[in-house]
Amino acid sequence: MAPACVALLTFSVDRPRLLAEAIRSVLAQRDAPPIRQIVFSERTAELRADAALDGLKDRVQWVPLETRAYEGHSSPRMAALRQLALGYVQETYVGFLDDDNTLAPAHIANLVRMIENQNLDAAHSWRELSHPDGTPFDGSFYPWHADPAVARDLHAWCVENGVMIPGSAVVRDGVREGDDPRNVATVDMNEWLFETEALRAIGFETAFTDLEVANQVGEDDKLLRRVRRAGLRFACSEMPTVRYRLGGVSNKRRTDAPEGAR
Repeated sequence: MAPACVALLTFSVDRPRLLAEAIRSVLAQRDAPPIRQIVFSERTAELRADAALDGLKDRVQWVPLETRAYEGHSSPRMAALRQLALGYVQETYVGFLDDDNTLAPAHIANLVRMIENQNLDAAHSWRELSHPDGTPFDGSFYPWHADPAVARDLHAWCVENGVMIPGSAVVRDGVREGDDPRNVATVDMNEWLFETEALRAIGFETAFTDLEVANQVGEDDKLLRRVRRAGLRFACSEMPTVRYRLGGVSNKRRTDAPEGAR
């Protein structure tokens, strides 16, 4: 059987209910090429046995991370895992879907169409944020920095530069030029779709300085820099087709570790 055209790579530890929602959103993609979702986990047996995944566990490919004990979330760890996962991809296109996020039904079709029609190496969307309980984010604060003063400053920059709009749940990700040190414009990993060979050529940067870790620089931030340095051709759909649930990196103490290890 010929390989599917799109690979979506998901990492999961102990959120079977949310993982089920993520899988359903992939199965609901409309007008897209065939999609193979691959789930990587240190706990594949426990996830597959959970009732939340009844009827879904055989709709994805499972890859056990048998040699990796769970180490908690960190950008260096995720960069290394994403690089490892690329080795499993045979498809033309590749993207990532975290287990606590979902995709709107047109997400993949929109990005594939952009890449093919505009002769791009990659395309990305925007994201629509919600709180862990499902209520919409209102755009009134910056949720990815623990220091309230820094978060206020970053939120002000985001509003000034159109990344966030008070009253809106949409984060308008993408490049913002300029040398303002508050510039936190990025593209979240869930928003990207790459031509596989283009992403393989630049790869993920797995070395992080102590300063980068302290400043919460993400693997997606560093990937965007690599994309730009390499001159990859990319564009934004300007459509919020990623449903992004706050509570992962934005509140990682609540969601980082398997049950019993928190």
